[in-house]
Amino acid sequence: MVTGKERRLRRLFEEDGKTLLIAVDHSLTLGAASGLSDLGAVMGAAVAGGADGVVTHRGSAARSMPAQRGTALVVHLSGNTALSPGSELKTRVCDPEAALALGADALSAHITLGGGSAEDRQALADLGSLAATCDRLGVPLLVMTYVRTDARDTGPAVLHAARVAAELGADIVKAAHPGDRYVAELAATVPVPVVLAGGQNEGTWEAFCESAKAAMGAGVAGLCVGRRMFGAPDPVRATAELRAVVHGEG
Repeated sequence: MVTGKERRLRRLFEEDGKTLLIAVDHSLTLGAASGLSDLGAVMGAAVAGGADGVVTHRGSAARSMPAQRGTALVVHLSGNTALSPGSELKTRVCDPEAALALGADALSAHITLGGGSAEDRQALADLGSLAATCDRLGVPLLVMTYVRTDARDTGPAVLHAARVAAELGADIVKAAHPGDRYVAELAATVPVPVVLAGGQNEGTWEAFCESAKAAMGAGVAGLCVGRRMFGAPDPVRATAELRAVVHGEG
């Protein structure tokens, strides 16, 4: 028997076991940031460029995500705003059932560790509860992991946070790039698919694509990119080029 999670995961991952996710959840935190003033156009570009999935909040999912077959919808359940300090510490802003009513193929949640003992305990409890709900509903859970650390070498903390997410029930883990020497270890020691965040839109596009190719070669399952795509001069072309990196096309 094929479970609901398995069916939905097949909408996110192609036959090669890889996925390109385009994240446009930033507008809740930042407002109409560069490239996000027209979310409908951004999501349309992700679909046109061949993204495997789009990660967005419920309002944009309802208003702006194109109704089509090729690109999965991932509804993000966590949020906070840059209007107050500590915006990286998120709270639940959408229920799983509301996201599924919008046609979500998967759900997404954010967890930041290292924010303090009370904050970490609450984040872990919330994630455990959400993962149990996703199991009950048969819907995959993408967990975006972030760390607060003063260490100059953030790689070990990135690996630890990714493993935490997998241990608490994530079906897919999004992690920041831990540094070249840690990528293979990240892919090998986290027992679910890992996708790497695109990070800030800094440096050249060519350098980012080369780094992404190296990460794919080291065993990660894909990319979850936001600013690198919607901040590009041509978001459709950027998506198509990232798709080629992830799926080894061209």
